[in-house]
Amino acid sequence: MEARKIINYGMWAFAFLIINIIWANVSNNVASQELNDADHEFQANREVSLQPVFGSEADLPIEIQSEFVHVDDASRIEDVAWKFVDANGKTVLSWSGQTNEFASVEAELPPGEYTLETTIGENILATQTLDVAPFAPIAIWGHLILSVLLVAVAFGEIGVRKIVSKYSNEKSTETKDDKPREFKRTQVGMPEADEANDSPWRDPIT
Repeated sequence: MEARKIINYGMWAFAFLIINIIWANVSNNVASQELNDADHEFQANREVSLQPVFGSEADLPIEIQSEFVHVDDASRIEDVAWKFVDANGKTVLSWSGQTNEFASVEAELPPGEYTLETTIGENILATQTLDVAPFAPIAIWGHLILSVLLVAVAFGEIGVRKIVSKYSNEKSTETKDDKPREFKRTQVGMPEADEANDSPWRDPIT
């Protein structure tokens, strides 16, 4: 029984570890959105929506990656720039640089509606990507909730086992008591045993 308990606790501990590892991977995942690329027509103003997860109003970690190359002459250098504007017209993030320069800008912004405004010259190919980690703000809460639920399930399973075991024992006892008298095993020294051995024939008196 002790070995069975150890195995049972070990399995729950393993499940606890696996669930938290899976959630850690999920919360670290990012959702990527191509804002401008070579396969689509360039848009100077791109609408971006940062949606909250499970109603959370916490700031979302984002990363904007951009690269600009002149189509006619890849070695040609020109000034380029972009800015990230919220619904009130306020610039919350910006970058300026030159073509042939890869830029990665990270920030944490509240959920809402934004616009990416890009300023470039003619014949310049823009590649801009937005990465958002939607579950990052609730990563700790996710670990806590999943851990509490797993512990509750574990203790609930133990309680159900005890109830089922007790019920099974009671049913087994009732089944034994409900057996007809003739099917019960007689025991030496019990009245049933004496009655079972009651016979008209007696041993001779010596």
